[in-house]
Parts: sequence; structure tokens; C-alpha cells
Amino acid sequence: MEIGKVDKLKVTAILVDDAGYDTEFYGQFGLSLLVEAEGGGKSLKLLVDTGLTPEPLLHNMRLLGIDPSSIDQVFLSHCHYDHSGGLGGVSEKLKEGIEIVAHPEVFRGCYVLRQNNRFIGIPERSSREKVESSGAKWVLESEPYSLMPGIMTTGEIKRVTSYEPLEDVHIEVDGEMVQDPELDDMSLIINVAGKGLVIVSGCSHAGIVNIMKQARRITGIDRIIGVIGGFHLRVANEEQISKTVDELDTAELVCAGHCTGFEAMKRISDRMGDRFKLLHCGTTVKFKAG
Repeated sequence: MEIGKVDKLKVTAILVDDAGYDTEFYGQFGLSLLVEAEGGGKSLKLLVDTGLTPEPLLHNMRLLGIDPSSIDQVFLSHCHYDHSGGLGGVSEKLKEGIEIVAHPEVFRGCYVLRQNNRFIGIPERSSREKVESSGAKWVLESEPYSLMPGIMTTGEIKRVTSYEPLEDVHIEVDGEMVQDPELDDMSLIINVAGKGLVIVSGCSHAGIVNIMKQARRITGIDRIIGVIGGFHLRVANEEQISKTVDELDTAELVCAGHCTGFEAMKRISDRMGDRFKLLHCGTTVKFKAG
């Protein structure tokens, strides 16, 4: 699939679990990133996920000089509350008619049965109706979807690795609780002219290695210059961590946080050295055409 190219790319962590050292940022469990790109005479300000609640997200936006009304589009990587919970409040500050791109399964109910059937989907404060009442429009796509030349979603991720398992979370189907295939977990692919691909993930529930393989497969571009986001390795076993670190080491830069987990981040850092960067509130990563 033709992806196009961008000349400039900037990814800023607006909200992550870690606020960083000596800062006025608010940290909160969850993730929200701002992707800013330019290329071919076009530009895009893309909000990726919205954290758990809107208050710390909007506070950090003010500190970073980000006007919510300047955001062009929203991409929801998956339904979980720590990525979607801030959407209802933030949508009131976004421009009228803004598009929110997500997977068609994003509104399903999903639960952690071992935690007394805890609901982990989109909270009521960010419901479909609430967001639409703010004037936003949902764009629901399961296939790779172009946001601008050079930026596209992965679409549903093909699970091809043997060591990136489905999680122990469930959905209700015909009155029975079954394992959630988490089909809505999607990431962004950005092609920086003359350099290669940057992948921006939410939680990588489909497996960050599967995501990297999908990005290469659908774009035909092998070189990955950056992988940014949460990798959901905090409960991974040794095989998954080891093989994931091997794959991430093929990238030129890895910027990780949120659900990645301390042990996995330590292993990535030990392997990659200064090619690893910790993702905390205010972290900025830039790329430009080569």
C-alpha cells in the first residue's frame, strides 16, 4: 500500500504515567501523544489517545502551549479506559466536526474476570453519545487508513509471532464470556522521507513485534527509525521480552513507557544504550527527511 512521505515529524508525550523530574506536568496512568507532521505542502496535528481523565491532559496541554482547538484529528489506538477516558472532556475543547479515527470494535464491552469482572472499555464519560454531542465524528476503519500522505493506521494487526499471546481479558458474545481478541488494537505508521518508518503505538496489545512486522509488510519499507509508545511487556515472560528486545534493536530509536514495564525497559536500555529514550510527560522526539 502506498503510504507517501512526510518531511518533518514531532511526537510529544502530553500525558504518561511518569511526569519526569523537576516538572509541573501532571502524570497519570494512561497515555496521550501529539503527532505533528509536515510534508507535500500539508500538515497534521494528530492527538493519539486521551489518557484516563481530561483534567491532567488539558493541564499539560497548557504547559506545552498546545491549543486543543488547533488539533486536526484524533486517533484512538484501542478502547481501554486509560487511553479513552479523557476523550469526553477533551472533545468539548476540540474543533467542531473533528474526526476520531478508531476500529469498529472500539465500543465493545471488555472485562477482566479475575478482578471481579472489572470493566476496562471506554468509560461512560467518553461514550459514543457524549463525544458526538460535542460535535465530533467517528471514523471507524478496520483496514489501514490514510490520515495524510505519509501517515496511516496499521489496521487490524495480524498475529504472526508465537510468543505474543492474547491477554486474559474477556468480552460477552451471545451471553457467554469469551477471550477478547482485541481486534481494535491499532498503531500509527509514519514514513519520513529518505529515512524510514516511525511506529507510534498505544499499548501494543497485538504485540509490538507483530506491529513492526505489519508496518513493514503493508508499506514495503523495511527500515524502522523509531518505535514510540507503550509495549505492554510488564507481565511478559522471558521469551517474549528477549525476542522483543531483539526486534526492537533493529530500530534506530526506541522511546517507551506506560505499560512497557520496568524490567523490559531496563533490558531495552541495556541493549540499545543512547538509542533508548524514556517516555514521560513532555518527552519530545523529532525526525526530519534525509
